[in-house]
Amino acid sequence: MAIQPVSIPVGSEKMAGLLYVPDHKEDKKFPSVVIFHGRGSSKKRYQDRAQALAEKGFLTLVFDFRGCGESDGNFSEQTIAMGFEDAAAGYDFLKNNPLCDQNRVGVLGGSFGGYQAALLSGKYPIKSLILAAPAIYQDEWWDIVPETMSPERKGLYRQQGGFDETKSMETIVKYPGQILIIEHEKDEIIPQRVTEAYYKNALSAKSKERNVIPDAPHALHDQKYLVQSIKLVTEWFTKTL
Repeated sequence: MAIQPVSIPVGSEKMAGLLYVPDHKEDKKFPSVVIFHGRGSSKKRYQDRAQALAEKGFLTLVFDFRGCGESDGNFSEQTIAMGFEDAAAGYDFLKNNPLCDQNRVGVLGGSFGGYQAALLSGKYPIKSLILAAPAIYQDEWWDIVPETMSPERKGLYRQQGGFDETKSMETIVKYPGQILIIEHEKDEIIPQRVTEAYYKNALSAKSKERNVIPDAPHALHDQKYLVQSIKLVTEWFTKTL
């Protein structure tokens, strides 16, 4: 396996990424996965899963959204819409790699990255999708930097319903591929009703599953939770790609 630093253009800026390349013979193409990290996080948080996937034979890309990690940009200026541009740029970068089997591309998104992965499934023919503790945002927040909003405006998570009318849920309803929802049982940020809504709304999926990591908080810092996440991710993509 080789790890290659890569630069992904988005407009006039560039995102820093790492491409994990399995051992390969000439002219071989691989099932491929791109990973989207959470809001304000970085690719470092997912390098363990990227390596595990590459060891299983997946060409895997993990990168920093603009304003995060080693990428260009100012996080305090990154709107939700810009995150979608970044996600699309990362997907295109991987898909256009000569080692990528374009008919077998998957996306893993965590939290903010899960929300962007859900939306991206409406733009691209993603064969397999993992939404890990996926976030959800009001449509009217699209051009807003979420961190600048008052606590009173950030009310979607506290709602008992109303998720079905958001663009991420409307997109998931139409997703025809294979989808895994990963819930963190003790998630202090994403309520259970959000992961339930994503699962429930995957009405067109070829197959769908929902798995819970017991006792896990939103951010998986503890190794015992990371081990479970890696197992779920590698087994799902091995089965569906």
